[in-house]
Amino acid sequence: MNNLLEALLTPDHVALTDADRSAAIARLDSAVRQAALTPSQASDRQDRVLTARTRGELRNVLSGVANAAPPRGLTTALQAVTGVWLVACVVQFVVWLALAVFGHFDGPWWLWSDLGLGAIVAMLWWTNESYHRKSDVLVAS
Repeated sequence: MNNLLEALLTPDHVALTDADRSAAIARLDSAVRQAALTPSQASDRQDRVLTARTRGELRNVLSGVANAAPPRGLTTALQAVTGVWLVACVVQFVVWLALAVFGHFDGPWWLWSDLGLGAIVAMLWWTNESYHRKSDVLVAS
């Protein structure tokens, strides 16, 4: 659960996995084939990919390579919407619990808004994660 909250609230601080590094190197290779980077530029960036520790560092390495890293606005939106969702979940649950304690138990009405906001968080998370898992790179002919 802690790793999930870290990924949602601080996506740029998530530790890189071997899959993240492999996908980044594949994107750099694809950028060379598309003539967006020279082989020496890609080699320098590949070395930096191998030493990067977080997704934020990876974003800096991949800057200037089209569709290689999630836009900063996407990660900011993920953080903001997740924060609002968590606060809404807690506040609504506490209000519902307080009402139930005083005899006004109406069923879990708070679930509807929490599930709706949760769906938005899930879509943003999925979009953000897709940048780190992409395998749709240009294949050499």
